[in-house]
Amino acid sequence: MRIVSVHLRNIKSHRDKELVFSPGINVLSGANGSGKSTIFEAIGYALFGVDAKDFVSNAERFLTIGAKRGEIGVVFEPAPGELYRVTRTVGTAGKWLLAKEIGGEFEVEEHANMEETEARIAQLLGLSAGRPLSEQFKLVIGPFQNDFLGPFVIKQPAKRQDAFDEILGIDAWRKTQDKTKVLTSTIKAKLDVLQAEVDTKSEQVAVLPAKEEELAALRTQGETKKAELATKTIELERASTLLNALESKKEAIQSVQQEVQGLEERAESGKNYVSNQQLLVEQSRQAAEQVAAAAAGKKAYDAAEGRLKELREQEQQKHQLERKLAELEKEQGSVQAMLDAESRELELAKSSMVEEWKRLHGDQASLAAALAELKKSEAEAAQGLEAAEQSRVFFRKLPMHSMETTLPYLHVALSRIEEIDRQIREREQLLAGSGPLKAEAGQLAARQARLEQIQAQRSELAGRKHSLVEGREKIGAGACPFFLEPCQNLNGADPAGIFDARIAVLDKEIAGLDCEAAELAAQVNSAQQAVRELAGMEQVSVELAKAGRERAKQEEEFSRNYAQIAASALRAPLEEWLATAGLVTVSVELPSAELDLAAAPQQRRDALSQVTDAWQRVIDALETALEDRVKLASEPVQECARKLAELSARAEALEQKQRELDGAQKKATLREHSVTLHKGRLAALSTEIGARKNELAAFADVERGIEDAGQELVSFQPARDSYIANQKSAEELDKRQETLEKFLARLQEIASALAAKQAELGKLVADYRPEQHEAAKNNREQLVMTATRLTSEIGAIGESVSRLEGETAALRAVAAEIEQKLAAIEKLKEQADLVKFLRNQVFKNVSAQLSERFREEISFRADRIYRSICESDEELLWGDNYQIVLKDMADGAIRERTDDQLSGGQMMSAVVALRLALLQTIGARIAFFDEPTSNLDAERRENLAKAFRAIDVGQEEVTEHWYDQLFLVSHDVSFTEITDQTIQLD
Repeated sequence: MRIVSVHLRNIKSHRDKELVFSPGINVLSGANGSGKSTIFEAIGYALFGVDAKDFVSNAERFLTIGAKRGEIGVVFEPAPGELYRVTRTVGTAGKWLLAKEIGGEFEVEEHANMEETEARIAQLLGLSAGRPLSEQFKLVIGPFQNDFLGPFVIKQPAKRQDAFDEILGIDAWRKTQDKTKVLTSTIKAKLDVLQAEVDTKSEQVAVLPAKEEELAALRTQGETKKAELATKTIELERASTLLNALESKKEAIQSVQQEVQGLEERAESGKNYVSNQQLLVEQSRQAAEQVAAAAAGKKAYDAAEGRLKELREQEQQKHQLERKLAELEKEQGSVQAMLDAESRELELAKSSMVEEWKRLHGDQASLAAALAELKKSEAEAAQGLEAAEQSRVFFRKLPMHSMETTLPYLHVALSRIEEIDRQIREREQLLAGSGPLKAEAGQLAARQARLEQIQAQRSELAGRKHSLVEGREKIGAGACPFFLEPCQNLNGADPAGIFDARIAVLDKEIAGLDCEAAELAAQVNSAQQAVRELAGMEQVSVELAKAGRERAKQEEEFSRNYAQIAASALRAPLEEWLATAGLVTVSVELPSAELDLAAAPQQRRDALSQVTDAWQRVIDALETALEDRVKLASEPVQECARKLAELSARAEALEQKQRELDGAQKKATLREHSVTLHKGRLAALSTEIGARKNELAAFADVERGIEDAGQELVSFQPARDSYIANQKSAEELDKRQETLEKFLARLQEIASALAAKQAELGKLVADYRPEQHEAAKNNREQLVMTATRLTSEIGAIGESVSRLEGETAALRAVAAEIEQKLAAIEKLKEQADLVKFLRNQVFKNVSAQLSERFREEISFRADRIYRSICESDEELLWGDNYQIVLKDMADGAIRERTDDQLSGGQMMSAVVALRLALLQTIGARIAFFDEPTSNLDAERRENLAKAFRAIDVGQEEVTEHWYDQLFLVSHDVSFTEITDQTIQLD
């Protein structure tokens, strides 16, 4: 795997820059502020998904000043010959896209979200998908410059262990043990709850036997009623059978009557169809006669049309031959004219070239002597100009020129401070009016309780009203719906009047409750609105505190940026430059006033403007003096350049003259060859023109033939039109005759069916008696009423049985639930034992064992790299709690030194060795080192460079080759000898 290139657009100091990397070691070098670390940050942002806020305090600072949107593109090769490009934008609505190269073009892969994109990139990079790519980059692959020592220098052992356990991915076991501490107590609490529920439910199942006895008695009574109902049901079925037979006879008579009527209508319609079809048959016969009469004329028309088509094609061939002959004759005239012109030009050129060559050689000799004298004068003038230019270059590197880039940050900070102050004033005014809202919100609970009470009373009254309305409908006629007899409770009174009076009273009470509920609902809404506004007030308070913190942060940033352009920071470099610049004729007054950092933003903005103007006047004065000196020194150089330009123009004119003479010689040769070619072409054209004229003579009579064929088409046109107009109708004669015969046969079938149905209707009417049908209907109604009464009684018994069955089933379910809870209690006890075993025997030990194994493997590799860097016999170990330990012999005894006892160079060398070994252990194929030579002396820097090269080639005394690419940011020239590519940024 390797990174092929990176393209930055509007990222910090890189407006539009593309870098191409080679396999192996790549070193980025350049002055401070040239954007070396930004390259690595951009790769981390685009390829590994690191948040821009991890590089800068504000994501907008990751963009170039003045830009609103930036973009980073990284092309990488996960396998040989397989290219991918990942693109990520910076700014609003940022996108993260992955594209694969197919056929020389990058095609974007479709991903549902950024998480899917990250998983796909991790797969291509060969990294673990179980941890975010950003964490793997920040912790191991590309730690930031300020975090390079990172967890290696944490003093607290516990915190250092937590950090490296997270880096190695083994902290999950320890976290699991910590998180399972409360699991045992949770299981114990569940056991207590289940046991209490078992004790409570045992009391409920004590009444189960009595309920079962009552259920058996009701079932016996129900069986008796069902036997009586079965007898009545048999009688009802017999009566229903007789009634159904009579109904069938009546329906049969009605059905046959409808069929007779339908057949009569179909017979009448069939007669109309036959008449229409006879008319169509006669039309087809007439059309067939006309087609036969016009057949000969149509045949002659078709023959004349074919002959005319052939003649048209011959006419086109004739026109093509005529055009070709005209082109050949035109080319013949043109070639003859060119031959005459070339012959004249050739004679003139040969006569003038000899004299021009003599004059050219004399001019070249005089020019060489003048040019040698001018070169001496130019060298003396250039030395004076270089000295003036060098002084101006040093002046433009002074710190005061950075004011232009620093001032935008200061003005942005002041504008933000003013905006924060305005927001603070507005929010304080909002908070001042919160008293009435608190009083209104305090009434919410009481109003809601009263509203719920009124709604409950209304629901109770509505239920009573519904029962009265239902009773009025059932007993409106004064008859009991259950016993099918006059209601004994009415005693002759009007049933509707009793119910109407009670319903009217309930309506009045419901109306009163509705009015009160409407008023309370409005009050509740008002109180709820007050509660919401108070919640908003609390949010305003939180935002007010947040604004205060942000203002303090902006003030801190303003002070930090102002320190870069303060008078004390600008005067000293300028005074030092003035002492060596030699501008004795220029006198400037340097500003010394400092800005009051406690003043209001507008006052500071005005003061900044005054200070900036004063420094700008100083810059303008010095710039003018430097320009004058450079201008004075450049006048001799310009004079020499002017004379040199004149000589160069003369030399160029002589060279041009020589080229012209050479060209004229070549042209003369070409003209001789061209004359020969023109003569040959004239002979070929004469031959071809004669052949074309012979071909054209064969088409002399084509126009007359076309005219004769056209007259024939006109004479046979009427016969052809008559044939085509009647052809379709004549072809349908047989089909129309066949359809007519079918219509006649179907009409005969309908007449036969009509006679049969009329006879069947007479027989059915004679066999039906209406009085017998009415008696059977009355008998069935009596049996239905009796069966309905029995069914109602059985239903009442069934409801009681269902109620008791539900109660007994619920009690049995409680008993079963008790059994389930007892089984759950046993299962929870087993789980408690298992959790105790896992915490004490597994989770407690696995993390420590994995840590020891990783530290042994990494220590083995890091020790070899450390010895190569330091060229000493010290042994590097990664001890308990990930402490760096160096072992050596001192006075014949083994000496161990840990973190606090190591020098800065030893610590940096050890950290570099451990990071290289750590990268190899986790399987990373690329790595980034930002200034790894900090705190190292010259010898160790050279040794570190040799160690990197040894790893790159895989020397056994250091370690095997494990990476595809290694990226270094360094000012050290030691790395230029071992790198595969050095990229200089300026």
